[in-house]
Amino acid sequence: MEQIIKHYGNAILAVVVLLALGAILVAALSADGYVATEFKNALTGFFASMNAVS
Repeated sequence: MEQIIKHYGNAILAVVVLLALGAILVAALSADGYVATEFKNALTGFFASMNAVS
């Protein structure tokens, strides 16, 4: 077991970090996530402002 950790430890750590980053991105970009909600709010605000101008 110790030899496996010595040999593959860095690769295992890199995979775990990449999986965690992927999970964060998927959560942020989901339909009800923070990023999607803020993007919808920005678009709604923009078009509401444009309607008020004309």
